[in-house]
Amino acid sequence: MSSTMNCPDCEAEILSRMGTICPNCGFTVGYFNGTTKRKKYGKFFALTVFAPFFSFLTILFGQVNIYSFLIAIAIFFYLAIKACPYNFKDIFVSKFEKIFFWIVWGFTNGFLLVLIINILKKGI
Repeated sequence: MSSTMNCPDCEAEILSRMGTICPNCGFTVGYFNGTTKRKKYGKFFALTVFAPFFSFLTILFGQVNIYSFLIAIAIFFYLAIKACPYNFKDIFVSKFEKIFFWIVWGFTNGFLLVLIINILKKGI
C-alpha cells in the first residue's frame, strides 16, 4: 500500500505516489513537489549535457600547441569532477536514475579520456 499525504492546495488526503491527481482540486503530485531539489537537479542535468560537449570542443581546438592542450586537459578534468554524479547523490529518486547518470557520465568522460590519450600518442 502506498503512503498518503495531504494535498497542499485543498488538504484532502491523496496518495504520495508521483502522478496522483487530487480528486477535489486537480493538484498533481510531481517529481520535486515540496523540495528544493529542482534547482540542484537542473544544475546537474546541465553539467551532464554541456560539460562533455564543452570539454570536447576545448580538447579539439586546444591541439594547436602543447600549452593550450594542457589547459584543455585541465578544463576537462575540472568539468568531469564538477559533473560527477557522486557530487549530486542526494537528488536521485530512483536507483535506475542513479545508475543511468553514472553510465552516461562514465561513457562520455571515458570517450574524452580516450580522445586525450590518442592525441597524446599521436603527438601534438
